[in-house]
Amino acid sequence: MIRVDADCSFSKGFFRGSCGAEAGGQCVYCGAPFCNAHGVHGDDYLEVCNRAKCCAKLDDVESHRDWIERVRGTNSVSVCAIEGCQTRMQHECGRCRLRFCSDHLKAMQILDRLQIPPRKVSLVLCSHCAGRRKLWDG
Repeated sequence: MIRVDADCSFSKGFFRGSCGAEAGGQCVYCGAPFCNAHGVHGDDYLEVCNRAKCCAKLDDVESHRDWIERVRGTNSVSVCAIEGCQTRMQHECGRCRLRFCSDHLKAMQILDRLQIPPRKVSLVLCSHCAGRRKLWDG
C-alpha cells in the first residue's frame, strides 16, 4: 500500500459530503483518494475505490482477461477468436491483439489518450473490444 496524504473523498450520499477518514489508497481509474473501507488494494499496487464506475472498470478488466485466455487457443489454429466462428483469421484487433475474420472487425475512430494532446485516430477493433468502449470512453 502506498501512503496517500489526503482524506477519503468517497461520498456518503447526496448532500452528505465525503467520508473524510484518512486515505489509504488512490484509485487508478478516477484518481480519488479513499480509505480502507471505501476501496480495494489488489496485487501490483492496484488500488480501486468503491465508486460504481471504477468497480465496473475493474470487473471489465478481469472479465476481458478471462475472455482473452478462453479464446486465445483458436488463433493458434488460424481461426477467428470469436467463439463459435470457424472462419480463418485475417486481421488483428488494435486493442486485444487477437486475430479475427473480417466479419468480426470494424474500423472505428477512437480518442487516443496516450498522445499529447489526445486526438482521434482510426483503429480496427473486434466486436468484443468495441463493446467495451462505452464504459471506458464515457
